[in-house]
Amino acid sequence: MRTLLALTAAVLLAGCGGGATTETVTVSETETEEATAGGATDAEWPPEPVRRTQEGLLEAAQSGEVDALAPYVTDRLSYSFGGPVEGGAIAYWKQLEAEGEDPLGTLVKVLSLPWTLAQGNYVWPWVYTVPRSDLTDYETQLLGDLADDFDGSTYLGWRAGIAPDGTWIFFVAGD
Repeated sequence: MRTLLALTAAVLLAGCGGGATTETVTVSETETEEATAGGATDAEWPPEPVRRTQEGLLEAAQSGEVDALAPYVTDRLSYSFGGPVEGGAIAYWKQLEAEGEDPLGTLVKVLSLPWTLAQGNYVWPWVYTVPRSDLTDYETQLLGDLADDFDGSTYLGWRAGIAPDGTWIFFVAGD
């Protein structure tokens, strides 16, 4: 099944100039199903509110302006494991930028990868629920520098989550 996942993702990425988003639906702990644009059913894709939020976040992050994310920031959004930052999420991401990090580029990268369902929420990237030892070489390559963000077998890198109602609920790294 992982080979099918890798081949489908490769075809989608190659056919769309690398900008395609593929989605992974976690079916069980050991089996995943790939949803592709040509054969997906509504049950295989995130619900419309989730898709709208993902697309809106991508557009906002691609603008290069942290303030463009403000319409998606709610009290439900977790953005730091260190507790709230004065000024909230927008101030935190601006602080990260001032320190040389690229939260907007990272958000684009994360939301452009396959997703998984975790505790009823849609989470990017799919490796949020996959042990490092289960990744294929292609999946590691697909992750790029995010593949370095495992602590042992657990992915602790940047990840984003959207609730089924379309509420952006987290964009965090670490544990």
